[in-house]
Amino acid sequence: MFKAIIRSIKRIVNNIKNRIKQWNRPTTIKLAVEALSDLKRNRKDLIAENALLRQQLIVLNRQVKRV
Repeated sequence: MFKAIIRSIKRIVNNIKNRIKQWNRPTTIKLAVEALSDLKRNRKDLIAENALLRQQLIVLNRQVKRV
């Protein structure tokens, strides 16, 4: 009886995890559209975005080292 309940709960939890993974996974169409939109951006915007992303990586690396 308890084993059946535990199996049901595990199945439900796994289904929820799989749905969350699907929601968070970007679609390939969206990635292609974003890549194409980057082609029309000017160089200054891309350099600024690159600098901000590098700053985020620096902060992330600091946090990882502390743990």
